[in-house]
Amino acid sequence: MQEMGSTLYLTLLIIISILSLIGCSVLLVDYFQQKQNANLAGKLLAILSISDAIYVIAVVMNPTPQTDGVFCVIQALLKQSSSVSTFIVNFFFCLTTFLTIVENIDITDDRYDIYKRNAKIFSILCPFLIALVPITYSGYGKQYYACGFKTQDSYWIGELLLFYVPFGFLFGASIYFLVKIQKFLKEIQQNKLGHDDFIINRRTLMSQNSQITVGEQYTKFLFYYTLIHFFCWIPILISSIFYIILEGDILWIGGISQIVACLQGFLDCLLFLISKRVSSQSQVYERNNSFLTADPVDIYRGSVVYNSSL
Repeated sequence: MQEMGSTLYLTLLIIISILSLIGCSVLLVDYFQQKQNANLAGKLLAILSISDAIYVIAVVMNPTPQTDGVFCVIQALLKQSSSVSTFIVNFFFCLTTFLTIVENIDITDDRYDIYKRNAKIFSILCPFLIALVPITYSGYGKQYYACGFKTQDSYWIGELLLFYVPFGFLFGASIYFLVKIQKFLKEIQQNKLGHDDFIINRRTLMSQNSQITVGEQYTKFLFYYTLIHFFCWIPILISSIFYIILEGDILWIGGISQIVACLQGFLDCLLFLISKRVSSQSQVYERNNSFLTADPVDIYRGSVVYNSSL
């Protein structure tokens, strides 16, 4: 029975891994095709794709580890660094959009270069440094499905602090920023030009409505990305909780959690392709109104803009 389960797991893992690697390749090809004009959002998406691919490769290279050792530690380190990178990139997507729309920080601001540099450093270097910490206390070890954090005795504290605390904080902050953006967009919609102003300022009103619509679409897709990432990583959390409580691995839960985590690259690509339907509007939004790659914002300077003649 266990052999059948292992065969099914390996089959599904291979299929999902191939789909995810194809998805990551599509996103990277799209990035390199417009690398010269790539904005910060495009670069973050490229980092996300590489992180997704590294996680998949790490799991596939040793899907049913039999012993601890250097190879096992390398696998666990790659899994840990790539997963935390995913959390950080998602956070920066949401933070950047919040700063663009709500705080109105643009590319001419002195803080832009600092922010751009920090986004890259925190998305690449910090996850790797965090992943190195468990090596100092032999915190990585063998599990039936891919090496990872040890959870026996007090080792689970390392997983809590180095995986689940970043997971909870970064995703919680991402949701917070998305909610604030939605609230702000609703606020400025309620203060838009009235009916009497429509005839005089029709062009201005149409421009404002168009930008609000694009801002809402952009925020909606960010919310979908966040949900996808949460969906892909929550099974890992459930699996670990069961492992800690029962002091042993429930094989089918561990297998499902690894497969779902590997699915992220494919789902990110799928959502990216769907978002292409509104890409023309998004490009206008990013070109004219975005902190990611932009001239100063006019429409999102605050709700008072709708009470002015512009």
